[in-house]
Amino acid sequence: MPRRILACSVFAVVLAASVHALADGVLPDVATPVQREQAQSRFARGKELLARKQFDQALVEFRASHDIVSSPNTRLEIARCLRASGKLVAAYAELGRTAVEAKELVAQDNRYQRAYDSATAERAEIEPKLGFVTLTVQNATDETKVQIGGEEIRRAAWSEPAPVAPANSEIVVSTPGHAPVRRTVSLAAGQKQALTIDALSGDATAAAAAPPPPPAPEASEGAGPSLRTWAYVAGGVGVAGLATFGIFGLMAKSTYDDLNSACHGGPCPSSKSGEISSGKTDQVIANVGLVVGLLGVAAGATLYVVSTPKSEPTAGLVVGPGWAGLRGEF
Repeated sequence: MPRRILACSVFAVVLAASVHALADGVLPDVATPVQREQAQSRFARGKELLARKQFDQALVEFRASHDIVSSPNTRLEIARCLRASGKLVAAYAELGRTAVEAKELVAQDNRYQRAYDSATAERAEIEPKLGFVTLTVQNATDETKVQIGGEEIRRAAWSEPAPVAPANSEIVVSTPGHAPVRRTVSLAAGQKQALTIDALSGDATAAAAAPPPPPAPEASEGAGPSLRTWAYVAGGVGVAGLATFGIFGLMAKSTYDDLNSACHGGPCPSSKSGEISSGKTDQVIANVGLVVGLLGVAAGATLYVVSTPKSEPTAGLVVGPGWAGLRGEF
């Protein structure tokens, strides 16, 4: 237990310094067994909370599951939570995404046909409870943006019917150099309306005289410490990542050796499932630590070379198949 606490502490430092080291939601067909198990665990908790009508808590679990494995079945449950919470516009949008994702995966796994059918049917049930605005934007520039009901609409969807709650909804068309154009629509459930807005009809705003650009700073030794500091930070993160790899790699190997000895090289009984799961988790953490470590060391070495004044010898990390070393100019 003490070694696990120490190892987890080291890994927490690595994660804190590497916010975007892990990606969100992999597709179901490429998910690893560990990812499937983790996503299914959060999904099951979400279903339990949904059954108890704890919609906000269930939504957190379903979104966490979808961030691990982006399954249409999970997105369908997200939409159902939103619908049960009275957020019909958001639910309508999620059901649309569910149908699209499920349709794309049906060719690989016909189990998603059920998700597609459910999303399509439930979306049709919500549609009569919403209003829809079809917007035409004239004289739009490349920088023009459109918001309907507080949500930004992508340019490709401007001409598509946008769902709004059956109440007053504000439409805002913003173009730099002009005041935002605002329109308020009040639609009843099931009502549809087409609206045309000139993006440049807002009053022209006087552009503040831009100050002349500051002169380019001359290269000096004073600019070095900033990059040098970041080099040390990146190197520290890399060292912590490699330490994490070493610690958790040894833990995973130790668990594997223990299981191999206890199970005599054959399948292990169900009583060993906890140790098997622990070993898998240690291996995943070790792999992440290795990636973070290599990236941190490489970034630190690069920043160190860039921040070195010309009067100092420069060196950089060089990695090749089966070897690593330093190369520099003196």
